[in-house]
Amino acid sequence: MLASAIVVTAFLVCWVAGGVARFWGEGRWLAVVVGVVLGAAAIDVITGVVHWACDRFGDASTPIVGPLLIRAFREHHDDPQSIVEHDWVETNGEPCVVTALALVGLALIEPHAHSSSAAFAVTAVWTMAILGASANQAHKWAHTPRAPAFVRSLQRAGLTLSPERHARHHQGPHDEAYCISTGWMNPLLDRLGIWSRLERSLKGTT
Repeated sequence: MLASAIVVTAFLVCWVAGGVARFWGEGRWLAVVVGVVLGAAAIDVITGVVHWACDRFGDASTPIVGPLLIRAFREHHDDPQSIVEHDWVETNGEPCVVTALALVGLALIEPHAHSSSAAFAVTAVWTMAILGASANQAHKWAHTPRAPAFVRSLQRAGLTLSPERHARHHQGPHDEAYCISTGWMNPLLDRLGIWSRLERSLKGTT
Protein backbone atom coordinates (compact mmCIF):
# COMPACT_ATOMS: atom_id res chain seq x y z
CA MET A 1 0.00 0.00 0.00
CA LEU A 2 2.76 2.47 0.93
CA ALA A 3 4.65 1.85 -2.31
CA SER A 4 1.42 2.33 -4.27
CA ALA A 5 0.82 5.65 -2.49
CA ILE A 6 4.27 6.86 -3.58
CA VAL A 7 3.58 5.91 -7.20
CA VAL A 8 0.12 7.52 -7.19
CA THR A 9 1.50 10.69 -5.59
CA ALA A 10 4.27 10.98 -8.19
CA PHE A 11 1.79 10.48 -11.02
CA LEU A 12 -0.67 13.05 -9.69
CA VAL A 13 2.06 15.60 -8.97
CA CYS A 14 3.07 15.39 -12.64
CA TRP A 15 -0.58 15.52 -13.75
CA VAL A 16 -1.35 18.68 -11.79
CA ALA A 17 1.98 20.17 -12.92
CA GLY A 18 0.40 20.41 -16.38
CA GLY A 19 -2.27 22.67 -14.91
CA VAL A 20 0.32 24.82 -13.15
CA ALA A 21 2.16 25.16 -16.47
CA ARG A 22 -1.14 26.20 -18.05
CA PHE A 23 -1.59 28.95 -15.46
CA TRP A 24 1.87 30.24 -16.28
CA GLY A 25 1.22 30.12 -20.01
CA GLU A 26 -2.02 32.05 -19.52
CA GLY A 27 -0.10 34.88 -17.88
CA ARG A 28 -0.96 34.03 -14.28
CA TRP A 29 2.71 33.73 -13.40
CA LEU A 30 2.41 35.93 -10.30
CA ALA A 31 -0.29 33.65 -8.87
CA VAL A 32 1.98 30.67 -9.52
CA VAL A 33 5.04 32.27 -7.90
CA VAL A 34 3.11 33.43 -4.83
CA GLY A 35 1.38 30.04 -4.60
CA VAL A 36 4.70 28.21 -4.60
CA VAL A 37 6.27 30.46 -1.95
CA LEU A 38 3.27 30.57 0.39
CA GLY A 39 2.53 26.87 -0.15
CA ALA A 40 6.10 26.03 0.83
CA ALA A 41 5.88 28.23 3.92
CA ALA A 42 2.51 26.77 4.90
CA ILE A 43 3.59 23.14 4.69
CA ASP A 44 6.74 23.94 6.66
CA VAL A 45 4.53 25.29 9.45
CA ILE A 46 2.23 22.25 9.23
CA THR A 47 5.16 19.82 9.56
CA GLY A 48 6.28 21.86 12.55
CA VAL A 49 2.87 21.68 14.21
CA VAL A 50 2.66 17.91 13.70
CA HIS A 51 6.22 17.43 14.95
CA TRP A 52 5.64 19.67 17.98
CA ALA A 53 2.36 17.97 18.90
CA CYS A 54 3.91 14.51 18.64
CA ASP A 55 6.89 15.57 20.75
CA ARG A 56 4.93 17.30 23.50
CA PHE A 57 1.65 15.40 23.87
CA GLY A 58 0.60 11.78 24.20
CA ASP A 59 2.83 8.75 23.92
CA ALA A 60 3.25 5.59 21.84
CA SER A 61 0.07 4.13 23.32
CA THR A 62 -2.12 7.06 22.26
CA PRO A 63 -4.84 5.68 19.95
CA ILE A 64 -4.04 5.84 16.22
CA VAL A 65 -1.44 8.65 16.27
CA GLY A 66 0.67 6.95 18.96
CA PRO A 67 1.93 4.02 16.91
CA LEU A 68 1.75 5.90 13.60
CA LEU A 69 3.52 9.15 14.52
CA ILE A 70 4.40 9.75 18.16
CA ARG A 71 6.50 6.64 18.65
CA ALA A 72 8.67 7.42 15.63
CA PHE A 73 9.32 11.01 16.70
CA ARG A 74 10.17 10.02 20.29
CA GLU A 75 12.46 7.18 19.19
CA HIS A 76 14.15 9.57 16.78
CA HIS A 77 15.25 11.73 19.73
CA ASP A 78 16.89 8.73 21.38
CA ASP A 79 18.65 7.64 18.18
CA PRO A 80 18.70 10.51 15.65
CA GLN A 81 20.73 8.60 13.07
CA SER A 82 18.36 5.63 12.89
CA ILE A 83 16.29 7.51 10.31
CA VAL A 84 19.16 7.11 7.85
CA GLU A 85 18.61 3.34 7.88
CA HIS A 86 15.00 3.61 6.69
CA ASP A 87 14.44 2.57 3.08
CA TRP A 88 12.67 4.71 0.48
CA VAL A 89 9.20 3.24 1.04
CA GLU A 90 9.44 3.34 4.84
CA THR A 91 10.58 6.97 4.70
CA ASN A 92 8.08 8.30 2.17
CA GLY A 93 5.11 5.93 2.19
CA GLU A 94 2.97 7.29 5.03
CA PRO A 95 3.13 10.97 3.98
CA CYS A 96 2.21 9.95 0.44
CA VAL A 97 -0.99 8.25 1.63
CA VAL A 98 -2.25 11.65 2.80
CA THR A 99 -0.91 13.67 -0.13
CA ALA A 100 -2.27 11.22 -2.70
CA LEU A 101 -5.77 11.82 -1.36
CA ALA A 102 -5.28 15.59 -1.52
CA LEU A 103 -3.90 15.37 -5.06
CA VAL A 104 -6.88 13.34 -6.29
CA GLY A 105 -9.14 16.22 -5.30
CA LEU A 106 -6.74 18.74 -6.80
CA ALA A 107 -6.61 16.87 -10.11
CA LEU A 108 -10.40 17.06 -10.32
CA ILE A 109 -10.49 20.77 -9.47
CA GLU A 110 -7.58 21.99 -11.61
CA PRO A 111 -9.28 21.82 -15.05
CA HIS A 112 -11.97 24.19 -13.74
CA ALA A 113 -9.49 26.74 -12.36
CA HIS A 114 -9.56 29.76 -14.65
CA SER A 115 -9.06 32.77 -12.36
CA SER A 116 -5.87 34.04 -10.76
CA SER A 117 -7.19 33.23 -7.30
CA ALA A 118 -7.95 29.66 -8.39
CA ALA A 119 -4.51 29.38 -9.99
CA PHE A 120 -2.95 30.55 -6.74
CA ALA A 121 -4.96 28.06 -4.65
CA VAL A 122 -4.18 25.09 -6.90
CA THR A 123 -0.48 25.98 -7.06
CA ALA A 124 -0.26 26.46 -3.29
CA VAL A 125 -1.90 23.11 -2.51
CA TRP A 126 0.17 21.38 -5.21
CA THR A 127 3.35 22.78 -3.64
CA MET A 128 2.19 21.72 -0.19
CA ALA A 129 1.52 18.21 -1.49
CA ILE A 130 4.99 17.91 -3.03
CA LEU A 131 6.85 19.19 0.01
CA GLY A 132 4.55 17.39 2.45
CA ALA A 133 5.09 14.09 0.67
CA SER A 134 8.86 14.61 0.75
CA ALA A 135 9.16 16.07 4.27
CA ASN A 136 10.37 12.80 5.79
CA GLN A 137 12.92 12.48 3.01
CA ALA A 138 14.15 16.03 3.64
CA HIS A 139 14.38 15.17 7.33
CA LYS A 140 16.33 12.00 6.53
CA TRP A 141 18.74 13.91 4.26
CA ALA A 142 19.36 16.40 7.08
CA HIS A 143 20.74 13.46 9.09
CA THR A 144 22.57 11.74 6.22
CA PRO A 145 26.37 12.18 6.62
CA ARG A 146 27.02 12.01 2.88
CA ALA A 147 23.83 13.13 1.16
CA PRO A 148 23.83 13.16 -2.66
CA ALA A 149 25.55 16.18 -4.23
CA PHE A 150 22.32 17.64 -5.61
CA VAL A 151 20.76 17.43 -2.13
CA ARG A 152 23.71 19.24 -0.58
CA SER A 153 23.27 21.94 -3.21
CA LEU A 154 19.58 22.30 -2.29
CA GLN A 155 20.50 22.44 1.40
CA ARG A 156 23.11 25.13 0.82
CA ALA A 157 20.60 27.12 -1.24
CA GLY A 158 18.05 26.89 1.57
CA LEU A 159 15.55 24.99 -0.59
CA THR A 160 15.37 21.98 1.70
CA LEU A 161 16.11 21.30 5.35
CA SER A 162 19.84 21.51 6.07
CA PRO A 163 21.76 19.64 8.80
CA GLU A 164 22.72 22.98 10.36
CA ARG A 165 19.12 24.21 10.58
CA HIS A 166 17.85 20.91 11.91
CA ALA A 167 20.67 20.37 14.42
CA ARG A 168 19.10 23.00 16.68
CA HIS A 169 16.16 20.67 17.31
CA HIS A 170 18.44 17.97 18.68
CA GLN A 171 20.15 20.30 21.14
CA GLY A 172 18.81 20.55 24.68
CA PRO A 173 15.17 19.74 25.38
CA HIS A 174 14.06 19.41 21.71
CA ASP A 175 11.79 22.44 22.04
CA GLU A 176 12.61 24.44 18.91
CA ALA A 177 13.22 24.08 15.16
CA TYR A 178 10.28 21.71 14.70
CA CYS A 179 9.65 22.42 11.00
CA ILE A 180 11.18 19.69 8.84
CA SER A 181 10.25 20.49 5.25
CA THR A 182 12.37 23.46 4.21
CA GLY A 183 13.04 24.77 7.71
CA TRP A 184 12.27 28.29 6.45
CA MET A 185 9.81 29.05 9.22
CA ASN A 186 11.88 27.85 12.17
CA PRO A 187 13.70 31.14 12.89
CA LEU A 188 10.48 33.16 12.88
CA LEU A 189 8.41 30.69 14.90
CA ASP A 190 11.18 30.18 17.44
CA ARG A 191 11.82 33.91 17.79
CA LEU A 192 8.12 34.50 18.44
CA GLY A 193 8.02 31.69 20.99
CA ILE A 194 5.08 30.11 19.18
CA TRP A 195 5.67 26.60 20.49
CA SER A 196 5.85 27.53 24.18
CA ARG A 197 2.84 29.83 23.78
CA LEU A 198 0.83 27.04 22.17
CA GLU A 199 1.81 24.56 24.83
CA ARG A 200 0.88 26.92 27.68
CA SER A 201 -2.45 27.78 26.08
CA LEU A 202 -3.38 24.15 25.47
CA LYS A 203 -2.34 23.00 28.92
CA GLY A 204 -4.29 25.89 30.37
CA THR A 205 -7.50 24.54 28.85
CA THR A 206 -7.12 21.02 30.28
